[in-house]
Amino acid sequence: MMNKVIRTPPAPPRRGECFVRAVLIIDKRGVIGRSIYLVVLVSLLILSSLSTTAQTNLKDTVKINEVEVKAMKPKVEDKSLEPMQQITRIELDRVGGSTADGAVKTFSGVILKDYGGVGGIKTVMVRSLGANHTGVFVDGIPFSDVASGQVDLGKISTDNADNVTLSIGQSSALCQPARFYASANVINIQSADPLFDSTLYHFKIAYRTGSFGMMNPRFSLQNKISRHSFSDVSFNYIKANGVYPYKIQLGSSKDTTMKRSNSDIRSVNVNARYVSFFNDSSKLSVNCYFYNSQRGLPGAVIFYNPFSGQRLWNNDFFSNMQYQTNPLKPLQWLSTIKYSNNYLRYLDPLFLNTEGKLDNRYIQHEYYASQAGSYRIIDSLHLSLSSDFYINTLDANLPDYARPTRYSWLTATSLQYAVNRFEADGSLLESVIREQTQTGNAAQPRNVLRPSMMLGYKISNKPFIKVRMLYKDVFRMPTFNDLYYSLVGNNNLKPENARQYNIGFTGYSHWRFIEYCSFKIDGFYNRVTDKIVAIPTQNLFVWSMTNIGKVDCKGIELQTMFQTKALTGVRYSLLCNYSYQQALDVTDPKSTTYNQQIPYVPYETFSANLSATIKQFTFSYTTLFNGFRYVLGENTYENMLPGWWVSDISALYDLPVKNYKLRCKVEVNNIFDKQYEVIRSFPMPGRSVFVTLTMIY
Repeated sequence: MMNKVIRTPPAPPRRGECFVRAVLIIDKRGVIGRSIYLVVLVSLLILSSLSTTAQTNLKDTVKINEVEVKAMKPKVEDKSLEPMQQITRIELDRVGGSTADGAVKTFSGVILKDYGGVGGIKTVMVRSLGANHTGVFVDGIPFSDVASGQVDLGKISTDNADNVTLSIGQSSALCQPARFYASANVINIQSADPLFDSTLYHFKIAYRTGSFGMMNPRFSLQNKISRHSFSDVSFNYIKANGVYPYKIQLGSSKDTTMKRSNSDIRSVNVNARYVSFFNDSSKLSVNCYFYNSQRGLPGAVIFYNPFSGQRLWNNDFFSNMQYQTNPLKPLQWLSTIKYSNNYLRYLDPLFLNTEGKLDNRYIQHEYYASQAGSYRIIDSLHLSLSSDFYINTLDANLPDYARPTRYSWLTATSLQYAVNRFEADGSLLESVIREQTQTGNAAQPRNVLRPSMMLGYKISNKPFIKVRMLYKDVFRMPTFNDLYYSLVGNNNLKPENARQYNIGFTGYSHWRFIEYCSFKIDGFYNRVTDKIVAIPTQNLFVWSMTNIGKVDCKGIELQTMFQTKALTGVRYSLLCNYSYQQALDVTDPKSTTYNQQIPYVPYETFSANLSATIKQFTFSYTTLFNGFRYVLGENTYENMLPGWWVSDISALYDLPVKNYKLRCKVEVNNIFDKQYEVIRSFPMPGRSVFVTLTMIY
């Protein structure tokens, strides 16, 4: 008897399977078809499992005991695709001061140009690129000075900052304004969002006093307005006479001790922020910033005449609104608008002219709008688009001043790809610049296209080791001072171009009693062309800006960090940064400065911070080293400025009292009373002592 074969009809296709088959027929070998197939198949399996679980009654319940896993979270700078350095809130509490210059001075490759004194202007130069190539942002909002192109970091408070980050090239964030792509280096100060728990407000009251007649009361209040919104208001007042002793050799006599004068400052900084979160996890923030200061500018110390009467007034205000969608969704949006008004007055009562003084006043306005978007095409591929439009104006009380207006439109396209061990980030920035003036000729219009590329490959997971490469082509527009300043400006200037190359390794791990350790090594090369420099024209008293400069900069940076577990109740951390850079003038082979180190760039810099924490007590030791450098393009002994070591110590003690925390911080800067100069003829302060008392709720 023959067995009868019964053929069962095929099961009806699951929902969505026909669509997958159709896609595979159209795209038999394509990546798109297979990707969609995997996505849909995984979705069907998840839905199927959920459906099965919903229809099955669980008869038994298995109780699993709680397991606590402790591990050190990798630092963002140790995994980043771009060379990045970051200082967190905990580390900010250990360093001296409460402004951005104190936060970045220990970064490798950073040269802080400090003219001395509490009120001295402080700007940065990163990897031998001028301060104009470094963009400064607070919560993604740009700080700008279109007149000089340089931002005084001493005006930016870090009292309520969560972290301060320096990115070489650009940040690899998915959704960011186009202005981030326009800078060779980016400093971003990120504000901290409070956690309210059962309280409706947090406040912090601090008072800092010490050397130079320092009086620095600070206050901040964070208030929970509703379930999804809060306000944050901070106030920072600084007053100091800035008087400190220094030594100078007058002729053949021995060192003479004198006192630095005209270095006083009085400043008020108020920052108000409102943040609201919506049900879809999007975020709206409104920020208002106000800064007012009057300070003396300590001039160069001239033999037998150390007096300086120059004064500077600043009155800065800006307000911005920013809306950001949920960063976890495939489609992200970031919208920003900003208005700023900057007033500056410079007075030199000893200037030799017909009026017997120089009293210049400048008013800047900026109107800024930015729209950025990012879309996750597939899990490994993201597309980002951003467009910024801003208008800058500058007015001055100078006779026949051009009163320029600049229209800037930046459009950036970025594509990020990451799969397994490999990741890549490529971007293209288009800059359209137009200018007009009320008097005289305006600068030529500019249409510039600049690419950048970052590549990374993860060599191993344990320990984590990644190799990374960077190429970026950037340019900077001449500032209004470069173009239109009386007798000096040149409206025919071309943009200054810079090409950045970087290759390096980064990694992190842990081992026995070392809870976390990391290392970074980067070799870099910067090529600057059409460098804007000032040269004498008719005589040594009449100078003009021109494009003749070329600079080749080669260097290496080493960074390492160790953090131990609690050994006999003490937790140690050590951070070391070293950089070597050779920045040579290659403009003219016939010039006496050819192949010479450019001014104020030391060959070597080094910084280290050692901290020891015992319960509520933290002791920190910081040392900074700057090697010798030259003050002029001719590298002669007469033009050499000696290197210097400076060491600081601080002690921090936190005392919890019910719901409050009382904090006492004592810091001693330049503990060995080293006499040194960052800028020739501008002596820096010797030993100084400060005490800060803080109450936190």
